[in-house]
Amino acid sequence: MERTHAELCRTLSALLAYPTGDAAALAHEARGLAGPGPAAAALGRFEDAAREAGREGLEELYTAAFDLRPACAPYLGAQLLAEDSPVRGPLLAKLAEVYAAEGYRPREELADHVAEVLGFLAVARPGPVRDDLVQDGLAPALDKMIHAFADRANPYRELLVAVRAVFAAPAAARPRGAEARP
Repeated sequence: MERTHAELCRTLSALLAYPTGDAAALAHEARGLAGPGPAAAALGRFEDAAREAGREGLEELYTAAFDLRPACAPYLGAQLLAEDSPVRGPLLAKLAEVYAAEGYRPREELADHVAEVLGFLAVARPGPVRDDLVQDGLAPALDKMIHAFADRANPYRELLVAVRAVFAAPAAARPRGAEARP
């Protein structure tokens, strides 16, 4: 049953990485995995925008959303720490240690990239380390990114809203198979 939540995290991870495939199809898949609710509604809006923009358009929107706006940089460390914080290195080292303990290896990004965190959550066993990463890292970083989004028309804001909704859902409203605290 945990599989559905893991698949949702894996799909959201792919959507928050730089666009390389059919984002509309991935968003459709994620919407089905999320079930009814705010996450599915936001994923539907992202899906429509991704279909309309096409891959090249989505690449431009991704770059505008995350690469050209430091306030929306998709890295937990960038969101939660001071710009030149000496804590960023130890954060990345700790994430590498936590990821290795679960057999997860980041693909192309630094360990604190939101896509990598979601990829890890797809394979991580339920427990305090996973819970702390969501509660103290992912959720506040997403909140900050969503708040900083000046361009509400950029569909990546909807994607961030969807991810935040997945991890804010009360237990009864989480995707089937998700444990009490994602």
